[in-house]
Amino acid sequence: MKPTPGPAIAGQRRMCVRCVMDETVPGIRFDESGVCGYCHLHDRLEQAFPTGPEGRRVLEQLAERMRRAGQGRPYDCVVGVSGGRDTSYCLHYVKRELGLRPLAVHFDNGWDSETAKTNLARLCAALDVDLHTVIMDWPDSQELTNCTIRAGVPYIDVTDDIGIASSLYRTAAREGVRYIVMSHSFREEGITPLLWNYIDGRYVRALIRRHATRPLKTFKNVDLHHMLWWTFIKGIRVVNITNYYDDTGEKVERLLEREYGWVDTGQHHMDNELFALVYHYARHKFGFDWRVVELSAKVRCGVISREQALDALSRPPFFETEEMVSYCLEKQGMSREEYEAILRGPNRYFTDYPSWYPLLRLFRLPIRWLCRAHALPEHAYEKFFETM
Repeated sequence: MKPTPGPAIAGQRRMCVRCVMDETVPGIRFDESGVCGYCHLHDRLEQAFPTGPEGRRVLEQLAERMRRAGQGRPYDCVVGVSGGRDTSYCLHYVKRELGLRPLAVHFDNGWDSETAKTNLARLCAALDVDLHTVIMDWPDSQELTNCTIRAGVPYIDVTDDIGIASSLYRTAAREGVRYIVMSHSFREEGITPLLWNYIDGRYVRALIRRHATRPLKTFKNVDLHHMLWWTFIKGIRVVNITNYYDDTGEKVERLLEREYGWVDTGQHHMDNELFALVYHYARHKFGFDWRVVELSAKVRCGVISREQALDALSRPPFFETEEMVSYCLEKQGMSREEYEAILRGPNRYFTDYPSWYPLLRLFRLPIRWLCRAHALPEHAYEKFFETM
């Protein structure tokens, strides 16, 4: 599948009548009423993942499983943290609301904001939670990010996503922990189209092989055999607890500020400063705005109105300044001339590179079962097979 990105002018694109997803999304489909497939997917997920008293019951059951699995060990679970709002509240909820013994795991690819670092230190100290930080070798981090930029694919922060997965699974396996707790919420963040953000180990190897200008000496990939080992031999499970509670937005931020002196990083994902370049690159090369996914999710949940979302999209992200873009390119060691040439070059997708996706499609039904059993991230099935 080789999609053509939609035009950059909003008035020329068909848009969902319920949210703000539009034809910049590859393969988007609308029903006879003009509602997009992502809204229908959201409604199915609402039924599958209840909040309120029923959601609390599910969380208590999951917490009891984690306690049993953690008996005789120092930790019941590992929790991925960044210093942003969602992961900070997730750690708070796991420790204070569920009474578990988490190990906080943070991956640093060299782009952490100072605000995020301070938030993490304060949070873990106040909760009396151990923090394990995995720091990626900067030359490797820099080169892998540049590989993804040169590849001409929509998502250029593969370094962070693959590093987070590697850090969480490897730490859990080393500590003998059976549960990884994540904080991605389809209600708050939506489901990202697969063609915008697909990652697997074979795909990452292909990017490195074709676009790296020097060897990556310390990079730890996450390949299919790793996932099979961690899932079926080590028995590691993944839980998105944010699917089951409806504490969101300002309520969460006020609690974090009051209890832990938490400071807003400025925007979702801006605990990672590279996202200024991530957003700029996608808008100027592919003609889409990453915010459309999260804003659409908030519209569906009634957190903001559709008009507010459209108003936000009418302006560039506040952090996507020329100063920040120049800062990111300088830190990456990439000239403005090379970057501009890549923006003008051909648009590519993961389907233009070798990946495990054709094999995964053959195992669609078992993957669905594994997601529902928490053996894989709960939204993986929907993202892999219902957004493309």
